[in-house]
Amino acid sequence: MIMLVNAIVVLIIVSMLFLLEFILALRCLFSDRNKRFILCAKYEQIGAKIILGLFRIFHGFKISVQNPEKLEIPLRCLVISNHQSLLDIIILISFLGIERKPRFVAKRELQYGIPFVSFTLRKGGHCLIKREGAPIDAMREVSKMARICTQIGACPVIFPEGTRSRNGHVGEFHTAGVRKLLESGGKLPVAAIALEGGWRVANAMDFLKRFGKEPYIVEIVKVYEPPRSKFDIENMLNDARHLIEKQIEELRMQ
Repeated sequence: MIMLVNAIVVLIIVSMLFLLEFILALRCLFSDRNKRFILCAKYEQIGAKIILGLFRIFHGFKISVQNPEKLEIPLRCLVISNHQSLLDIIILISFLGIERKPRFVAKRELQYGIPFVSFTLRKGGHCLIKREGAPIDAMREVSKMARICTQIGACPVIFPEGTRSRNGHVGEFHTAGVRKLLESGGKLPVAAIALEGGWRVANAMDFLKRFGKEPYIVEIVKVYEPPRSKFDIENMLNDARHLIEKQIEELRMQ
């Protein structure tokens, strides 16, 4: 019964996403480049609200936002986070809000095959990188996204692990993408966010069986001053990874 309900929810969501993509595609036809980016950001918020709203209605799904230090995420900043599932992107879109217009560094394999999501990744000023592509091409795309974020007042978002964690453990944080975003997008403060819960429903079967039973937690771990050098960036990433890992371990013990 649970799997059937989850399957129905997925069908409703997919149908709604196809409709949103159709409407957005029509509006983008008559929009210039920057307006198209902003339109995509607005419709991403609508899509995230629809998806999370249906999850809440059918499963009582709730996102627990924790901010014990009362930190405030700047309207213009670089956001870094651990990565556990595709849900992370939807969660962060909703959490960061339209005022920050989050733009993501994502793998190029996502540019086709997912209704609405693939369209906004291609057309919305996000950065799509080949998993096995040449590093120079990847950095060129990251730099392009950083400039777009500056033009439209958006927050770039990157998962420094580079891929999803299948077991929920925090992997190594890589510096190249973060450094390029900060070099090309100006001196930005950096907000480190811990995400916990997505790895338990990362594949389709686990989602159909277990979704709604597991908590999903977003915690603002730390907001860093703009790093001034490569050395500062490396230190910041090492500290952020340590804090995120420590916080996730504490969350699992609660």
